[in-house]
Amino acid sequence: MASSSRAGTSGVSRKIVWLAIAVVLAIALYTGGWFYAASWLKDRVTQELAASQQGLHSASCSNPDVRGFPFRIGVFCDAVGFDDRPTGLSATFGALRSAAQVYWPGHAVVEIDGPAQVRMTPDIVFDADWSLLHASVVAGTDGLDRASVAYDGLKGTLNAPSEGLTVAVSATHGEKHVRRSGEALDVAVSLQALTLGLKDKVLPPVDVALDMTIADAARWLSKEGVPGTVPRGTSTELRALSLDLGGGKTVTLSGPVSVDDEGYVSGALDLTVEGVDAWRDRISELFPETAKTARKVASAIKSLSGGQDRASVKLTLRQGTVYLAFFPIGEIPPL
Repeated sequence: MASSSRAGTSGVSRKIVWLAIAVVLAIALYTGGWFYAASWLKDRVTQELAASQQGLHSASCSNPDVRGFPFRIGVFCDAVGFDDRPTGLSATFGALRSAAQVYWPGHAVVEIDGPAQVRMTPDIVFDADWSLLHASVVAGTDGLDRASVAYDGLKGTLNAPSEGLTVAVSATHGEKHVRRSGEALDVAVSLQALTLGLKDKVLPPVDVALDMTIADAARWLSKEGVPGTVPRGTSTELRALSLDLGGGKTVTLSGPVSVDDEGYVSGALDLTVEGVDAWRDRISELFPETAKTARKVASAIKSLSGGQDRASVKLTLRQGTVYLAFFPIGEIPPL
């Protein structure tokens, strides 16, 4: 009996030893594989960044590093930049931190620090900073499938000296979501407490929400990127564009909109206004030079809705001219 007991115990001990060896071996193989992948990723990022400097779309990442062991893997940069030569657009940002789960490398989360500067020829410059900015992207073999960006405490200034324009911008929170929908591109944007400062005027905070689908634009998320001619030649289904001043004062637009090759906007929009008189008074107060036009437009809107302070009317856009019923009420310059 004693001999049989010792033999059983010895067999169990061997199994435990072999299991421990297997666990240690698996950990060693995983560790080696992670660091091999990290080294490969760092080399690939360095090569791609270097190659991009010779192309039309270039990117930069100072002091690139790969971190996240053991269960994540991601690229870190002390600062990042982007330069799109065809459109004359360039941008610089602060530190970047990214992470993807080892078992799903195509889904990554990213944090970017400010400050940032975005420049567009000939002399448009947007300087911005924020308290938090993070993004989530899902990528495939042909670029992005969808992406989201959210930020808090945005503050910025847009300067265009040639136009004599300076605009201060702030928002407590903002989000942008894009995703492929067949051949189309779905876009959703929201801004909370958006405030604009124009010279000596500060516009009241407004909540903005946009939901639209751009036809034949899914390829914009592929490696070919956004064409330099955008927004010209685009066709969009505007599901909703809303402005909310609070206190029941809202404006909502919806309907199809297109921009031709010369930049002129055309479309047929449903306009709903809650608080017609309040919007008229606010616009007249902020822009006295438009007070007469604001009164005429508000009167026409109320007339078409039976004199109510809540109005629903049709707007028609033809080659940049905006019509309320049959009457032109404004012009949109070529985009």
